[in-house]
Amino acid sequence: MTAGARRIAFTAKPFHHNDLERAAVGALEARDFRQAFALADRRCRILPHADARAHLLRAEALYHLDLKEAAIASVARALELEPDDLAAARRMMAWSDGIQQIEAARSVARHDDDPDSVRAALALLEQSGQDSFARVDFLDEEVKGWVTWRDTEDPRLSLAAADQSSTVTLPADPRHRYALNGRRAASFRLMRPASATSQLLEITQDDQVIIGVQLPANRAPDRQIAPRPRAPAGDNQTPQLTIIVPVYRDLAATRACIDSALIAVTCTPNSTIVVVDDASPDREISNLLGELAANSRIRLLTNEYNLGFVGSVNRALGETTAGDVVLLNSDTVVPKHALQRLRGAVRSMPGVGTATPLSNNGEYTSFPNPNTSNPLPSFADIELLDEIAGTANSGIAIDIPNGIGFCLYITRECLDAVRELSDDFYRGYLEDVDFCLRAAEAGFRNVCIPSVFVGHEGSRSFLGEKRSLVMRNLRVLEHRYRRYSTECAAFLLADPLRHSRATLELKLLSSERRASPHVIVCGSVIGREIAIGRCRQLAADGERGLVVHFRCEGRRQLAAILDPAGGSPQSIAFDVAAGEGRRAFLAVLADLKMQSLEIAEPDRIPDGCLAQLAERFVYDILVTDTALATSMRTGSGVHPDWSSLIAGARRVAAIGQSGADFSVAVLGLQVAKLRDAPTPGPKRRGAAGPPRLGLLALRASALEFRFIRELSDRAASANKDVEIIVLGTTLDDLRLMQRTNLMVTGEIAADDIATLIEAHGITKLVLDIGEPAFGHPLVEALSASGLPTAATEWIPISRRGRTPGLRLRPTSDVGETIAAVSDWLLQDS
Repeated sequence: MTAGARRIAFTAKPFHHNDLERAAVGALEARDFRQAFALADRRCRILPHADARAHLLRAEALYHLDLKEAAIASVARALELEPDDLAAARRMMAWSDGIQQIEAARSVARHDDDPDSVRAALALLEQSGQDSFARVDFLDEEVKGWVTWRDTEDPRLSLAAADQSSTVTLPADPRHRYALNGRRAASFRLMRPASATSQLLEITQDDQVIIGVQLPANRAPDRQIAPRPRAPAGDNQTPQLTIIVPVYRDLAATRACIDSALIAVTCTPNSTIVVVDDASPDREISNLLGELAANSRIRLLTNEYNLGFVGSVNRALGETTAGDVVLLNSDTVVPKHALQRLRGAVRSMPGVGTATPLSNNGEYTSFPNPNTSNPLPSFADIELLDEIAGTANSGIAIDIPNGIGFCLYITRECLDAVRELSDDFYRGYLEDVDFCLRAAEAGFRNVCIPSVFVGHEGSRSFLGEKRSLVMRNLRVLEHRYRRYSTECAAFLLADPLRHSRATLELKLLSSERRASPHVIVCGSVIGREIAIGRCRQLAADGERGLVVHFRCEGRRQLAAILDPAGGSPQSIAFDVAAGEGRRAFLAVLADLKMQSLEIAEPDRIPDGCLAQLAERFVYDILVTDTALATSMRTGSGVHPDWSSLIAGARRVAAIGQSGADFSVAVLGLQVAKLRDAPTPGPKRRGAAGPPRLGLLALRASALEFRFIRELSDRAASANKDVEIIVLGTTLDDLRLMQRTNLMVTGEIAADDIATLIEAHGITKLVLDIGEPAFGHPLVEALSASGLPTAATEWIPISRRGRTPGLRLRPTSDVGETIAAVSDWLLQDS
């Protein structure tokens, strides 16, 4: 694609993401792989979130730039988004090795209609030790597919339903297109008998199952069951509670789940456990369940053949005619008082149909990070979390779009109205969402009870298949409930569970017995990244770090406390503009019994808070960026606003050598250096061709925007082939990208640096524009790249081993700096 074409492409702001994809395709067709990467990579970094197609365009460009590892990572991301995408699976099969290649081969064999691709996939599967493979496609009326094998015995196909079953032998067809190199193969096609329940299709050979597929019902039930009358209003009798646990595999998780549930029911009057053995292939599981049933500790239902999660639950529901129920996954851990508290909370709330507790892995109800699979805590920690949640969030119910099936409490009134789980959702994903949406249509509330916490391992049954199954079923769900995705997006944006998570986190902080943390205080996005980097350094030394990030949100001045390692807390934020919020914030810091308090950006902390922090706590000054840059520009040493603060500090510390040198040489301070700067890599010349300048953008400021624009003009007038790649985001990316010599990547991370340098062919770097960022992870990663760099010489000290480059004077104005960078950029062109 020509430069002029790119200028036209980026004038229409609302369609920028579509323009990027179209332009990337054009660049690939023209074999301009650097341009294709630049366009596709930016598309993957901006909103709306990129789909699998965009990540595949990026992967294609990377592969042709000989960046195979990065290309495979991009294909892996595409498969996360669309697990059944054939283009992605084919590339993964061709480019990768190991488990990724085998999983891709299975996907190709399962979904591809191209015989050559399937043959290549089967050859890879056979090399990995899988001699037999089958593909099954089904509709309501028929089922068809093929099977290949090495053994001499012909496989058998069985189709079983609740009231009928049939078995046929599949004789080898020597003319079959997959009967090659000694491999046998056969195709099959048969009509499906009408059934109101799910059907199990299995292909076996020598008593080994090649494939088993649960087919959903293809006929509606013969009769409509009249709804049972609802319980009278004001009935205070403790209702019966039945906990339904479908079990298939994973002995350890099943044992842990049932053991915890048995303890919980002893603390929950009038409750029982019903376990459904869904034809488990693990004899140890069957033996365990049989022993528990023989001792009357559980009620056991055993399926003659595998019905799947939905079929197993519906069977248990059909045999549970009274009281409320809890659907419980076999990979959950239930605290001893959780069920009792869950029932009490539900029965005290009007109109509830379903209720879901907090969990480490509960989608909306996940804690501490929502909509994320947080690690499963230990049993002791699960008990502690549940106990604290019971105190912190007592009497609260938060309406949510739908309940989550790992631990779904269903009232009898709701169950009588909605009846059972739908069999339209393949392999037991999202049927819980469908049930809850039908409950909402019937007038019931779906709520989260944040006073209860249940542990959930998650994704143990289907492992790598889960994403594929979820995506398939999600399409069914969104077709049935057109407003569902919009309602979910609105819920995620509002995050009404945040306060409940924060309340639990506050209680948890006060009860923690862990080592006293280091707390790093900052007030900007850049400072936050530096503070997070400092916490990583502490973690490497076996210490814990927390970040306090001050930010403005409308008229509120928020102080957010977070654990950069992903643990608790994540949701705590105080409005320190008000006296009450400030006092609460300071009280929490006092309760932490901090090992150290490091103030990184004093000029960005609200005055009242800064004064009280300095008065109440022993603190360190952590040298970072903007306030010290002001001192440098004025040449007045320590900024007046800092004098008393530095005088009262226990010590002044700096991350890395640059901050330490600056503090000594310019500010006249004695400082402690917290870590060495990364060792620069070997000197690199960069890619052949015209100069390509990588310019780090951290602040999205007017000064930064002006600098980039004027540097672009000057470079273009001197050499039209020079390219500038802005690493980060700016005040107006699209306006800058209308220039023919400029690309803006969008938001980047330190882990992206190596790929960006190689794929863009960057030959030189500019690290800062007018203000330092000592200790920033991006600055450190770029400094260690080995490329020549232009950076402000904040201290007049030359050090051996420094990568050759341009040292800029901090007292220069913008015009002088632009001229110096432009001349340096063009030196070798």
